[in-house]
Amino acid sequence: MKRKNKAQRVALLKTLLVFLLLGAGCVIVVVWAAKTEDSDLARSLRVAIGLPEPKSQSVTPDESVPVVTELPVAEEPVTVAEVPDPEPLVTPDPEPLPIITFKEIAAQRHLWPDTLRLKLDVRVPIRYNGKDYGFMEFRKGVTLEVDAVSSGGEIFCRIDGNYLSLSVYETDFYGWFKGKYSEQYDVQPVTVDLGSKASSRYRLGTEKGEAAFWAEMRIWCHQNYEAVSLTVEEDGLVFKWLPTEDVPIDYSVEAREIARQFLLKRAKYGGRENYAACEIRHPVTDELLGASSIFIPRL
Repeated sequence: MKRKNKAQRVALLKTLLVFLLLGAGCVIVVVWAAKTEDSDLARSLRVAIGLPEPKSQSVTPDESVPVVTELPVAEEPVTVAEVPDPEPLVTPDPEPLPIITFKEIAAQRHLWPDTLRLKLDVRVPIRYNGKDYGFMEFRKGVTLEVDAVSSGGEIFCRIDGNYLSLSVYETDFYGWFKGKYSEQYDVQPVTVDLGSKASSRYRLGTEKGEAAFWAEMRIWCHQNYEAVSLTVEEDGLVFKWLPTEDVPIDYSVEAREIARQFLLKRAKYGGRENYAACEIRHPVTDELLGASSIFIPRL
């Protein structure tokens, strides 16, 4: 009886040992399958058993493991709708200023300045009736008291009581006008007649030249005063005139204009005068009605 039980225990131990060996073998196979990456059999076992894929083992710096760089997947182009730029704000051009000519300025007394500045030094000999009477000298920047403005671009002004006829370009008139009326007018520059000398083929000092000058001067006197009684005295002109109309007259202004025309017309025939004084007298009583003078430096 004891031998029979002993044989059963031995058989049971052998069976248990076989199961242990089989279980250990299975565990070894499972562990091998779980860790082995480069075996198709291990991969198949993992799939069959349901084991997860093994994580990549760390590679030491000495191991040469090819590095596989994944190429970037080309993304499909994204179409972005273009937003049109906003329309720029259009600022309308300002309306052009009305153009005003110097002739129009001369006709409107309220557009004249009271004073201007001289733009250059003036030092010119005073010449009358073939003689020199010293120099007239004025410094740049001196104040000019404006007496009148002519449509031809002349500024009639006073400096220390002396009357001058200056070109508008010899003064700061345009700068003054722009500073005061820049938002109202666009002034058109004037072409100034500088009274170029000897513009006639006849010259003073010749019979034809003297005759032509006096003919032109008398015609001008007759057209403007209906009188031609003009004589040249040693120190000035004498014009005898009595207006036919009973109206207020500034005889000094008229005397200055007669002297100015005398100088301009003399220059036309080669005259050297740039200064003249004129008296207006009553044609019957010889009473002095008014007197004035003018200096034109450019002549």
